[in-house]
Formats: sequence, structure tokens, C-alpha cells
Amino acid sequence: MTLLRVAEPQEERAHRLEREFQAVLDAAVDAVVLFDHEGRIELLNHAGERMFGYNEQEVIGLKVNILLPEPYRSQHDDYLRHYIEAGEPRIIGIGRELLAKRRDGSEFSAELAVGRVQGTDPPRFVGFIRDITVRRNAEEALRRSEAQLTIAQEIANLGNYVVHADGKFEDYWSPHLYRVLGRRYGEPYIGVYEYLEPMVHPADRARWQGARDELETSARSMDIEYRVIHPDGSLRYVHHIAQTTRRPDGRVLRQVGTLHDITDRRRAEDEARQMQDRIAHFGRISTMGEMAAGIAHEVNQPLTAIATYAQACQRLIAANDFSQEEVEAALNHIGAQALRAGEVIRRLRTFVKNREVRRELIEANRLLEDVVTLAQTDARHNGVRLVLEPSPLSPQVQADAVQIQQVVLNLVRNSIDAMLTVPEVRREILLRTSVDSEGDVEFMVADRGTGVDPAAMAELFNPFFTTKPGGTGLGLSISRSIVRAHGGKLWCSANPGGGARFFFTLPAVPASAGSQQ
Repeated sequence: MTLLRVAEPQEERAHRLEREFQAVLDAAVDAVVLFDHEGRIELLNHAGERMFGYNEQEVIGLKVNILLPEPYRSQHDDYLRHYIEAGEPRIIGIGRELLAKRRDGSEFSAELAVGRVQGTDPPRFVGFIRDITVRRNAEEALRRSEAQLTIAQEIANLGNYVVHADGKFEDYWSPHLYRVLGRRYGEPYIGVYEYLEPMVHPADRARWQGARDELETSARSMDIEYRVIHPDGSLRYVHHIAQTTRRPDGRVLRQVGTLHDITDRRRAEDEARQMQDRIAHFGRISTMGEMAAGIAHEVNQPLTAIATYAQACQRLIAANDFSQEEVEAALNHIGAQALRAGEVIRRLRTFVKNREVRRELIEANRLLEDVVTLAQTDARHNGVRLVLEPSPLSPQVQADAVQIQQVVLNLVRNSIDAMLTVPEVRREILLRTSVDSEGDVEFMVADRGTGVDPAAMAELFNPFFTTKPGGTGLGLSISRSIVRAHGGKLWCSANPGGGARFFFTLPAVPASAGSQQ
């Protein structure tokens, strides 16, 4: 009786363990296959049935290598035989990745781990198979993405970095970032900014340090262009953009950034600016050529006066009939007229000479006043009145005065030409400054001439398009380029009173900003 009572609990325990083992197998997400020393399948769980497309009863007694394609099928038999004969664990207890084969012949990436069931003789084995298709696809997609990113960075001449302030993750520098800086890939560095600082051009370093300090203390992003010096001494321009992720207490958690080599772009921009300056210079010379008659008249007037006073002095001296006061008065008149002629030539020389672009804070009203001074003689010579309406707000702009004068003078010259065939009583040009609804400074040159043909309006600002006999067709094109380079726009519309109105805008500079400069 005692033996029976002992045997019953052991049998129940065995059944309970078997049920628990079966429950574990059924719940497993990985395929589990049990096979003997000859490789014949004894068990396949539900996950294995779903993974391979077999019913468990179909594979009982079949070789486990049915689940593998070649060459893994033959290799598996060899590995199992080596273990049985020599105890060499080529696959036992060692996980590996391979291809598995479904019932329909399709293959998928899998991770296989095989272990020996302890206490079995002849030995039995259990295999765990995990479908890693999703993971492998993700890894392959990541590899492709990284390869494409590398190619894109090489094409764009750009590199990136990721820096973790807490040290929990390894910092990352893309290979092309070293190339942007002219450094050897993998060169050791202490920190991003400690590594970069010696490379920054001394003239740009203070500005760079200010942007860096602001990013590390309070700013969320940095966007700055500066120059770096390569080890060979060559100079490169880089565009550095960085962003920070901060903790709730404001401390930096992570920084990501890019450095883009923009040397070629900057050189192209410099060449374009130089070309634009040369074209603008040509435009000023062309404008002076069109105003030659008026200029000659303005210079001839003081020269004629000088000649007249000089002749008067000669007559007085020849007759020996003069007083000191008379001679001094004549000489004073000669000096004044010489200064007048010199001032005319100085203005023309300033306007025409080839010079570097120099933007400065100037009053919009003063710009128009200077243009009126330049154009007044030519206007009078052609019977045209210039009417100036300055803005009472006295707006200011940051601009190259000579280039903006060139734009206005070109518009005035066009207006004069447009009114040569209209009655002289209508020959009036209105020059006005104002502030538009967006806060920009608006310049207007309006005439009462023949107007612009609506069909020609769309082409008016195209290079070499002209409606004037003998015109170059470059004046308005150059003017538009100058205005755009200053951040503004130039356009034309019909004048309700007849003729045409040309407008252009420039960004206004607040009076407070002007007073600080």
C-alpha cells in the first residue's frame, strides 16, 4: 500500500510536467523541434507548424534537414555525425544564422540554436528556430540607407555628427565629415568644438565662439557660415547647422549637426557679384553716355564763366585801368566757377568709377535728392521737370548708394526718353519715397510719357529687350539685378494719368537700429 501511494504522486507529477511542457511549447513564438541522434523529428510545436507550413504529424519521423535548403541541409547532417562520432560540437550549443525552407519551397532568414537533451542515450536534441526576416530586412534597409547617405554626403560635400552629453551612447562622426575638414578618417578627438576650434579661421573665431556658447547655454539651434583651415593651409568655407536636445533642467542631452563645404558656392557667388558689379559699372557708363549733352552743358557753363572773367581781367590789366577790388572780385568768381565745375566732375566720377560694393545706412529721401542733382541738367535740357516728394517718415535703408542711384537714374533717363514726343507742358517726372504696408521702403518714378505697351510689359526686364532705338536693353535688367541683390523687387505699371510708373522696394532699417550704428 505504501509503494502505491508513493507511485501515484510521481505519475501525476510526470503528467503535470508534461502538460506544462506542452503549454510552454504551444506558447512559444519560436519554432521548437525535437529530433533523435539520426536527425529524425519527434516533435514540432505550433509555432513551427505556422513557420514552416507543415502539420506536426506530417514531419514526425522525417529528417530534420527537410527544414533547410542546400547547402545547409548537407552541412547539418555532417555536423550531427561529427558530434555523434567524435563529440565535436560544430552546431551543438552554438547559435548561427542561416536560411530555412518552408513546405512551399520558399526560403527565409532564420536563427538556429541546437542543444542536447541531458540524460538521453542515444542522444536527443532540441532545436530553436527564429524567423529573423523582419530583422534582416531592417538591417538591409539600414545598410542601403547608410550607403545612400554616404553617397549623398559625398555628392553634397557634407558631413554630420551626433554627440551625447551624458556619455551613455558613443558619439558619431560620419566619414565625410573628416573630408570636409581635410582630416584623416578616424582621427581621435576630445570633443566636437575642441576639435573644431583650432581649424576655424582666426578672423571668424570670435563669431563662431559666440554661436557655440549660445548653443551650449540656451539656444536650441545654430546656423553659421565660417572658414576653416585645412592642414595643407588651404581655406574652405563651411555652413554649420546644429540642434540640441535638452533635459527638463535645460542641460544639453544631445547635439546633432552638419558641416557643409560651400566653398564652390561662395566662389561662384563672389564671381557672380564681381560680374554684376562689372555689368553695373557698364550700365553707369552707358547712362552717362546718354546724358552726355546735358553733362557737357553743365560743365560748359562754369567753364564759360571762367573764360569770361579771365578775359575781363586781361582787358583791365591791358588798359591799366583797374582797382584791386575789381580784380579780386573777378578772381573770386573764377574760383567759384572752377569749384562748381570740379563738383560736377566729382559727382560724375563717383557715379561712374569702378569700385567695390559698399553698403551703408542711408536715408531714402537723400538718395532721390542726389539723383535729382545728377539728372537735373539733362532734364532741363530736354524740357522735363523733376518733382520730388520725399516721405515725411525719412525711412532708412542699408544699401550701396551708388548702385541705388544708378537704378533711379536709369528709370529717370527712361522717363525722359518716353516724354520727348509729348507736349512740353506734360513733361514731368514724379520721384516719391514712401513706406508700404509690409514696412519696406518704396521708391516710385512716374512719368506722363507714351507709356509701356502691355504686350511688352512681360519682357520689359529681360536682358537685351528694348523699345528705344539704339538702346542696349540692359538698363532695366541691370536695375532689377541690383534691387534683387539688395533684397527688394522692381516692377512697372501704367500711370493712371498717362505714361508709366516704376516701383522698387528695399528692406527698411528701423530708426532705432540706425541710431545704434
